[in-house]
Amino acid sequence: MTENEIEDRLAAGCEILREAGRTALDFYRRRDHLTIERKGRQDLVSRADREVESLIRARLAARFPQDEVIGEEQGGRSGPRVWITDPIDGTANFLRGIPYWSMTLAFVLEGRPRIGLTYDPLHEELFTAMTGRGAHRNGRRIRVSQAQRPEEACVGLSFSFRTPVAEYTAVLARLLEAGFDHRRMGSAALSLAHLADGRLDATFTLRTHSWDVLSGLLLVREAGGRATDFPGDLLESASAAAATPGIAVEIAALTGIPLPA
Repeated sequence: MTENEIEDRLAAGCEILREAGRTALDFYRRRDHLTIERKGRQDLVSRADREVESLIRARLAARFPQDEVIGEEQGGRSGPRVWITDPIDGTANFLRGIPYWSMTLAFVLEGRPRIGLTYDPLHEELFTAMTGRGAHRNGRRIRVSQAQRPEEACVGLSFSFRTPVAEYTAVLARLLEAGFDHRRMGSAALSLAHLADGRLDATFTLRTHSWDVLSGLLLVREAGGRATDFPGDLLESASAAAATPGIAVEIAALTGIPLPA
């Protein structure tokens, strides 16, 4: 695939996410009328998630019919050219009216993420990355922070009840004892974007899915940070972490999640 073809997908992905964001915002403003279903313990889904994903899938199929699509709500299959999407990352926040949720879209070519997009429609912030081209917010270049010590760093946390509580709290205790501050805001994707933009200094999740983190991990790498790759099957769960370089060694040691040099 040529660089022009990847750039075409980047432009199309931005256009599609902005359209999907308008749909998601409409649902958000009418969230009191949505029927909420439970996929698991504290794991919610609504009509908004499904309809936004359907819109994204339809637009991708019309533009790139040869590409596969994997989404949180409708699954899919991998292939040499595959899009990964989470229509609403932070559904619990979305349904409670808490303004911290996002939507993601990543493009993976031959197993390698090439495009990462995370959109926060409430604040009209579109975070974009393309391999080798840097990371941007609404077209402006962004960089990770210059934090060098735990006592000046803030870590974004991510948790689901699929993770053993004792394992999560043990890592949190080690971070606090080392002097890190922390936040748990409910959207791993948006926390990664904010790490890329220097608003957080590290983030990790002990169990996550590709649609939650692929776009953000690429954003962090392109913003000058260190981030894990997503290993193996894109439909399976894995751990993930990212950090600004100055504290990456400490984050890897305290979380047990290796960060590449």
